[in-house]
Amino acid sequence: MKSSKLRNFTAGFAKFMEVVAWIGDGLMAVCLIISLIFSNKIKEFVETKEFTDGFKVSIIDATLVNSSNIIPLIICGAILAMVLLTLTALMFRNVNLIFKTTNQESPFAAVNVKRVQQIGYIAISLPIVKLVANVIAGLFIQDTVISVELSEVLFGLIILCLAQYFAYGASLEKDVNGLL
Repeated sequence: MKSSKLRNFTAGFAKFMEVVAWIGDGLMAVCLIISLIFSNKIKEFVETKEFTDGFKVSIIDATLVNSSNIIPLIICGAILAMVLLTLTALMFRNVNLIFKTTNQESPFAAVNVKRVQQIGYIAISLPIVKLVANVIAGLFIQDTVISVELSEVLFGLIILCLAQYFAYGASLEKDVNGLL
């Protein structure tokens, strides 16, 4: 398939986003380790007025966070962030590889069908991971909002449908190549 500026830009942008996600993943791991090392200082800070005044606008109500639940919340949040960043990096990696493959061979290559399927499964897993994280956070803070982004699930389902179209295109291309 002929290369285009749009495809090259998208492939490059996907690679950039993959690298950013992997870097974010590493930084989150470092933050988790630092948080565990300085857990006593963090517990002390949580008991100050500056903590509750400074964090009024957040996912979790700062008034419900105390020195006994802050470290488990940090651990849960960091693990959630690392899982989401890893899944995002893998998704962008697959996008980049699809574009690289289509520069040399048909977009309907079997490997691309698998990559599109993987993107769909990852897209569906993202809201599931967030839901599980909300449930786990609810174990430490009773006033946790549990929700699912249906648009993310729908996106994943659409991608899985596109994977079926790619699989059909791959089988048609194989049949046509067999006739020639």
